[in-house]
Amino acid sequence: MNRLVYILLTALFATACIRDVGLVNHFEERLVVDGRIEAGHNAVVMLSLNSEFSEEYSEEELRDMVVRWAKVTLCCEGEEEVLIGRSDENFPTQYIYRSTHIIGEVGKSYTLTVDYSSQRWSAQSHIPAPLQLTDIRVESVDDLHYSITAILPPSDTPCSIDCSLDGSSYFAPTILGVYDASAESRRITINPPIEGFGYSTLFDGEDVVVLRLNTLTPFGYEYWSCWENNVVNNFNPLFPAHDNLPTNLTNNAFGIWSGYGSSYHFVGKLSEAVHN
Repeated sequence: MNRLVYILLTALFATACIRDVGLVNHFEERLVVDGRIEAGHNAVVMLSLNSEFSEEYSEEELRDMVVRWAKVTLCCEGEEEVLIGRSDENFPTQYIYRSTHIIGEVGKSYTLTVDYSSQRWSAQSHIPAPLQLTDIRVESVDDLHYSITAILPPSDTPCSIDCSLDGSSYFAPTILGVYDASAESRRITINPPIEGFGYSTLFDGEDVVVLRLNTLTPFGYEYWSCWENNVVNNFNPLFPAHDNLPTNLTNNAFGIWSGYGSSYHFVGKLSEAVHN
């Protein structure tokens, strides 16, 4: 159930608005896209539908928001492939569309097209060059909790950090993990991703952690900065999310299709990876 929280967060942020009593909210169901391609990897796309504000969502209602019967097409330099849809419980939607023949390459542009319910949406993006984290350190805060820090190299390209826990093939966005471009290297603290409605800024000692550093396109930076701002604001009931997420998709869809320059860093089981 915890990973389904991502669907709810994205769906609500996509349709966020200020709910003044005097305003009439006309809800319109729209497609929400979360798609990525990176160098050396297949494209992966999650599709869902947006939702109205609600006090509670059941697991069944969240699953019904997932789109499983779309035609998803990927094009690059004259090559075209229809992505294969399949179940994958590691991902928030528990259903993904993945390319098998087209593999990402740095510098190339990729066009995604989604056909569903007699409508079509599309977006284009390119893959920037990747960066590498250095000097990754794990430190014990107490008997049960650990912190992770790393050196972020200087770059003229913004970046973000995702995290996989305990062998999952899905990498969730870390909190406060979006960084603008900087001419200097920086030591950063890496916070865990949201895995449920409760949240801690520390990792558990039993967590097995893999980090993914993504260089971002200009739109990727705009999108994930806004997504992160809405997440952080929602931790405080006095400052609820109110900004609509931007999108690079046509035809009034929500979400993002983006290329990423990604590098992977295996940290391991934190209780055994403490920096000496």
